[in-house]
Amino acid sequence: MEVVLLIEFEAAAPGRAALLERVGALALSGRGRLSFLGTAPGEADGPGREVLAVGLARAAEATALVARWREDGALPTGASVRYLAVQPLWSMEPLALMFP
Repeated sequence: MEVVLLIEFEAAAPGRAALLERVGALALSGRGRLSFLGTAPGEADGPGREVLAVGLARAAEATALVARWREDGALPTGASVRYLAVQPLWSMEPLALMFP
């Protein structure tokens, strides 16, 4: 993955199903995957917020993809999108540390 899209929108927003459908199509084509979907509670009787993280294999297609989703109405109204460049990290798994 070269880029992660963090998409935040109201929990009750229409269009959520359409967005998840688009992400599913990305996964089936091998161009991306859903990393997580998290929900934050709302403030004082307000609606909560959902954050969807989508990893894309090619950073170059991220901007065009989000623009297409906005045009198609697949992004919920008022959704904000952040682009995060993925940096590779080296880490050792605990099992490898136990049995060198």
